[in-house]
Amino acid sequence: MWTTEKSRRMNIMTGIIAAVIIFLILRLGWMQLVNGPQYKKIAEENRIHQITAQAPRGNIYDRNGALLVSNKPSFAISIVPSEYTNARDATPILANIIGIKPGEIEKMLKDGQEFIYTPIRLKRDVDQMMLAKIQEHKYYLPGVMIEAIPVRYYVYKELAAHVFGFVGSISEEEYAKRKKQGYNPNDFIGKDGLEREWEDALRGVDGGLQVEVNALGEEIQIIGDKSASAGKGLVLTLDANLQKAAQDALAEQIVISRTIGEPAKGGSAVVLDVRTGAVLAMASHPTFDPNIFAGGISSLNWNKLINDPHNPLANKSIQNTYPPGSVFKIVTSAAALDMGYVTATEIFNDTGVYILNGWSFYGWETKGLGKLTIADAICWSSDPVFYELGHRMGVDNLASYALTFGLGQTTGIKLEGEEKGIVPTESWKQSTYGEEWYPGETIIAAIGQGYYLVTPLQQAMLLMAVANNGIIYRPMLVDKVLTVDGAVLEKYSPEVLRTVYLKPETWDIIKNGLVAVTNKGTASTVFQGFSPKVAGKTGSAETGTGTVHSWFACFAPADNPEIVVSVMVEDGGDGSVSAAPVTRKILEAYFGTRK
Repeated sequence: MWTTEKSRRMNIMTGIIAAVIIFLILRLGWMQLVNGPQYKKIAEENRIHQITAQAPRGNIYDRNGALLVSNKPSFAISIVPSEYTNARDATPILANIIGIKPGEIEKMLKDGQEFIYTPIRLKRDVDQMMLAKIQEHKYYLPGVMIEAIPVRYYVYKELAAHVFGFVGSISEEEYAKRKKQGYNPNDFIGKDGLEREWEDALRGVDGGLQVEVNALGEEIQIIGDKSASAGKGLVLTLDANLQKAAQDALAEQIVISRTIGEPAKGGSAVVLDVRTGAVLAMASHPTFDPNIFAGGISSLNWNKLINDPHNPLANKSIQNTYPPGSVFKIVTSAAALDMGYVTATEIFNDTGVYILNGWSFYGWETKGLGKLTIADAICWSSDPVFYELGHRMGVDNLASYALTFGLGQTTGIKLEGEEKGIVPTESWKQSTYGEEWYPGETIIAAIGQGYYLVTPLQQAMLLMAVANNGIIYRPMLVDKVLTVDGAVLEKYSPEVLRTVYLKPETWDIIKNGLVAVTNKGTASTVFQGFSPKVAGKTGSAETGTGTVHSWFACFAPADNPEIVVSVMVEDGGDGSVSAAPVTRKILEAYFGTRK
């Protein structure tokens, strides 16, 4: 009996032992055959650390070779997650030194957990005092290191800031899209402007070291070294000197306008080469210094920018839209002449008021401008004449020509956030507001008021069309892409965006009117004594809040056009008061004249 019970227990014990042995054998086989490569990789990573060397972004130059954007050496405070073994005690100390919340460090560690041997940069471009504090507390901060890294550097600070844009920490969405391209959650990436649009070219290829370490994490030897490769360079169409002249003239005029009682909130200036579409200058005011983003922008600076009522981050040349004002009379003239609603010799009588269905619509000169041809009406910006032309042709005919000139559509310039503006029609108003179109709205549209909205760049393109007898080039900012060694990798050619087909005599009539504007008309005082001859148009666009946007757009020389200039001063008053003086200063800088 006892023998039988003992035998049974022995058999059970033997079975259990056998089962455990079989399980261990199977588990060992699974680990070696299936998960073997993974464990080998982990073991190798425990022995070999990867230290990334960040590649500098490509340089950006102006059309004359002046360096505008580069990189500067700086120091960053980083954490190697695999070595950050005392997080509970170290994080509060570290957060206090670098001035961020502990929760932010914890989030960065969580985001970087996939790359435990890659340094997570907590603070970039730090000063010597902060570095000294890190060194003082090094014993309490295992895994915290000081890295030498390149930081983006905008040489002339605010110069062309809206064109360059800025860089910033990669977002979760951006990382998800670019992970396969070698990005990690620690990277900086182009966030706006050319930095964003040309990210793939400007970003370099990171290098690094493979370092063998012992069980204590101490370096034994370097077993691999790959140099970082800088990003490609860009040569822009911008002229740095002309850009500075445009920004300075705009900023100075806004101050002057405020001293004479105009609110003058900000503005824009665009300069294009009419022969290629090259952007020679693109200014937006107020501006900002993109260097504040290069090392990671502080909450204080960010809040200051986004809460500024004048919106310094907006590129007003392409991202803001405004009523075109009397510059739009170029479109009205082209449509009326081309469709036969007016001839070059027809005489109008501007009495200062236009009557439609018993309603009175006044011109800017309430006493009237007298007998005028269409060219005279352009010269003196006669509202009553253009009221009549708008009434004759109707809003939809007018809109068809506006669309032909490219209004209501983006230009395709390679910058983020370009607005297309509005070209209103009867059906547009019905679908947008559920209301019918009124005759009075047509005559207001004919002088660039009402629902019409354009960007300053579109106004420049309108004048380009006149200068080129209808040929409009796509605006371009990048002329060449360079290799790391400075060789030309790619050269871009002008691209015809569209062509406006009008009779040669129609273009001549419009040009004659525009030349007269600066010779004897609404801008003659501003351009008195200026050479070469300028063909331009003033504009004063009512905002609906009691203020007026100031416009001036032109091309020069009038007889052999080289450049187009479009200037807009927000709430700056009449076109001749604010925008025209800015334009003259820009032309003086381009032609080298001071008369």
